[in-house]
Amino acid sequence: MRLVAGVAMLACLAACQSTPKQTTSDGSDPIVTTRASPTSITMPAEAFDLSWRQLDHYLSQDGRFEARHVNEWMVVTRDGKEFGRFGTAAERILGADFSPDGHYLAVAHPDTVITYDLTTKRPKALFTPSVESIRFSADSAYLVGREDYQKVRNGRLVVIDVATGKWTASPVPPQIEVSNDPGKYWYSGSLAVFDHGKQVVAAGSDGFLHWAVDSQKLSWVPCGCGADTGAVNRAGSLVALVIPDNRLSLWDVPGRREQRVWTLPEQPPLNGDYQLRYFGVEPHFTEDGKWLLLDGGEGGQIWSIPDGVRVQIQPRGKN
Repeated sequence: MRLVAGVAMLACLAACQSTPKQTTSDGSDPIVTTRASPTSITMPAEAFDLSWRQLDHYLSQDGRFEARHVNEWMVVTRDGKEFGRFGTAAERILGADFSPDGHYLAVAHPDTVITYDLTTKRPKALFTPSVESIRFSADSAYLVGREDYQKVRNGRLVVIDVATGKWTASPVPPQIEVSNDPGKYWYSGSLAVFDHGKQVVAAGSDGFLHWAVDSQKLSWVPCGCGADTGAVNRAGSLVALVIPDNRLSLWDVPGRREQRVWTLPEQPPLNGDYQLRYFGVEPHFTEDGKWLLLDGGEGGQIWSIPDGVRVQIQPRGKN
């Protein structure tokens, strides 16, 4: 599904400048790129097994609990034993996330968000707009989601205070057309709320959207690189964008500038088009913020964020 969203663009950032220039505070400074070393290191698959499993399953950060939905929500322990369950009449699953502190499971339904307390085993309904792709803040105090795409094509972002249930919605953003694909509009599949619920970043195709909650200001930061998919880390400080012609772009959110571009390993062309070798491959930040996972191609890839080195794992232990 694709979310039609965006705002009036800031001044375009120039792509792939070779000479760094003075950074400005308004986000209009030119992109400065670097190249990662081709050196790779080998690590055991066990070190990344939980991170890979979290791409396909609703798992707590420590792997103790898993949430499953079959007619109703059920939480099971690591050994597969039932821990608790709560009923729902929802026909569609709009998203779920475990809080980093291990206290809650939050699930999005068409008419509400439910938080399940893993200590008391009691669910609590937070009556909000219909949202999807929900995600906890790093301090577990807030949730962020976007309005259900099937109901509102140009949906708002929504921040929810977990303790009080109070929520704040962004202005309705206008459409943003993707730079390299006329007729296609910006879509975000990765959200982060941070700074005590005062800031939100939504990363997706061709760039990211920043929302200052108190001022209700939306700012669009385009990469100008034709990225197809994107992700933001839970801390809201980094955005990763996958460019289909085998490149990976890493952005600093506070500075609104590109930190580096990595050349990805060659892949077979998609439908004969070499410019679409990584089309649809999504990036994912690990919870510790040190690694990027690319779940696509031959077994996926792992990249070290601090130094841009690709990590080889032999064998990969993804379930």
